[in-house]
Amino acid sequence: MTTSARASEQGPRPAPVPGIRNFAQVDAHLWRGGAPTAEGYRELAARGVRTVVDLRAEDLPPAVREMPIRAGLTVVHLPIRDGQVPTSAQVNEFLATVGDAQGPVFVHCGAGVGRTGSMSAAYLVATGQTDAAEATLRSLAIGPPTMEQIAFMRGLKGHQIHRPPLAVVAFSRIADSPRRSWSRLGL
Repeated sequence: MTTSARASEQGPRPAPVPGIRNFAQVDAHLWRGGAPTAEGYRELAARGVRTVVDLRAEDLPPAVREMPIRAGLTVVHLPIRDGQVPTSAQVNEFLATVGDAQGPVFVHCGAGVGRTGSMSAAYLVATGQTDAAEATLRSLAIGPPTMEQIAFMRGLKGHQIHRPPLAVVAFSRIADSPRRSWSRLGL
């Protein structure tokens, strides 16, 4: 069986939620997806989410930053550049946020794939729900992260966070630069 076939068999599968692409429930405490629209934030609030973790490092217009607040949600901002991975401090703050939250927490980046997948994988491994290999497969089932993010997920062990080797980071950032450029241009 191929890795992509195995990844497609791993949960969670994206579920349709109005205004949120790539939505999936990681467990009862954590939900993940792409950046919600105003409708998506309202839907999250209606479903009991009170805390949103935004992983985007991009400059956003004030109207976009205010959408979750207008829906009555608390926002925790842990900025990670597109295509890159969280620091140990960011993972620890994320774990504390999920642990302290009332109701499920929704984590997102832009597309809900790479940065969101990296943080969701770190959560699954740190909470002992799965190992790094399965957490990586669960992330791949949502969409393709960068090589840097795959190496990060594969290196997770409990609460230990290891940055990928410099050669992997350099290769990943070069290979991913066209996608990031197109994304910045909104194409």
